Amino acid sequence: MKKRIIWIGLFVVIIAIAAYSFAANKQAITVDMGAVEKGSIEEFIEETAVVQLENETAIYSTEGGKVLEVMAEIGQEVKAGDVLLRTDAQSIELQIKSLEAQKQFIAAQYAAAKEPVSAAEIRKLNALVQSAEITYNEAKRMAENNKALYESGAISMDTYQSSQASLASAEAGLEAARSNLALVQNGVSVNVKKQFEAQLAGIQANIGLLQKKRTDLNVVSPINGIILTRNIEKGAILQPGMLIFEVGDKNGIYLESDILVDDIANVKVGSIVLIENEDLGVKAVKGTVRKLYPKAFSKMSELGIQQKRVKIEIDFNENVPGLKAGYDMTVKIITASKENTLLIDEKAIFEYQEKDHVFVNENGVAKLRAIETGLESDERVEVLSGLNEGERIIISPDEKLAEGTKIQ
Repeated sequence: MKKRIIWIGLFVVIIAIAAYSFAANKQAITVDMGAVEKGSIEEFIEETAVVQLENETAIYSTEGGKVLEVMAEIGQEVKAGDVLLRTDAQSIELQIKSLEAQKQFIAAQYAAAKEPVSAAEIRKLNALVQSAEITYNEAKRMAENNKALYESGAISMDTYQSSQASLASAEAGLEAARSNLALVQNGVSVNVKKQFEAQLAGIQANIGLLQKKRTDLNVVSPINGIILTRNIEKGAILQPGMLIFEVGDKNGIYLESDILVDDIANVKVGSIVLIENEDLGVKAVKGTVRKLYPKAFSKMSELGIQQKRVKIEIDFNENVPGLKAGYDMTVKIITASKENTLLIDEKAIFEYQEKDHVFVNENGVAKLRAIETGLESDERVEVLSGLNEGERIIISPDEKLAEGTKIQ
């Protein structure tokens, strides 16, 4: 009987110990913990940047006319001087030939004026003056009529310009006829010689202008590079001042980004930048801020919020093959850094009574601790005071966790 009582007593003690142990374990909460460690941290501003070509040139048309041939495609490599586009030059060719003929005619008249002239020749020159006057009056009427039609959009620029050229030609012919008549009537005076020479010089100057205009109708690349944009097709009508091509130097690239005005004070020329693009396999390539634009501009955010931003330019410190103009890159502009400082996981920090706090594991019990933080990075935060190296803190503490709670 006594032995049985002893066994019953032992059984009760074992049950009590087990129950106590179960109750104690039931009160402990399982949490994720991390250590307070020393290390390096970099604080940065993260933005999106776009790859730009270093030397990018816009090509505008200087003359109007019909496009006969477009000789460059987007992405095509070109050299300085390569013809990119040809425009119809027939009208200009006709004007040049007309002026060349006038020049030869006046030169011949000038030579003939130095020789004695008969009465019959004088009558002939009078007739030429009358004919030139009729031609001039008709050309003037047509030019004035075409001007009104052009301004109303009824005729093309080429037709209008052609009538103006005809008027100029008729006027020059009339002046030449009158000069010739005066020359034979009065003899070759110094003034007459000067008039002939001035006419010849004026015609030659006009020929030179038309020759340049003819050259300008063939649009050429000003630099070695690649065609970035093309805004014209064969058969289109060019107007002066139209943007027709953009050419960029593929051998030099940089990044262009914009920063919130609130953050720009922390960005300096020379700031280190980490450049990334996961899809392109670009990881932590180093760059440097090379330029801050002096003027802010307004930009609508993806959330529809109007923002003030400042444009910046970033140089690559390393060669990154395969990048092309227009590619988006993620940039992290380093604004501050520190080495050998206390760091913790940012998910351990929460705000309590308007101060940063963490829960510290003190012998299996959660203890509330106020801390002062410094630099912040992706997932790590610098601790200036409140923690010691090696202490264990609770990561992502549950809202129900309170000071004094047993943890494991």
